[in-house]
Amino acid sequence: MTSIEQEIENDKESWLDKMNMHLERLLEKANKEKKMLRHLAYHYLTRNKICNARTKRLKAKLRRVLRNKKEKDKLKILAEASLAH
Repeated sequence: MTSIEQEIENDKESWLDKMNMHLERLLEKANKEKKMLRHLAYHYLTRNKICNARTKRLKAKLRRVLRNKKEKDKLKILAEASLAH
């Protein structure tokens, strides 16, 4: 091989090395983003479960409050009716 051929071959090797490192960095970045998206999916799933449980508790509390209010209203009506007679 002549010196020019040797230089071209060396340049080809260095370009291949640079391209390989670049592709490895892209792959690491893609894996990092994939890992973050997976983490966010679990995070939002957990948050959704917590919010659903909180909503369920608040609905139950609201039903109890409304039930108590209706019972108090019934008692008030009965008291007024007995006083009216």
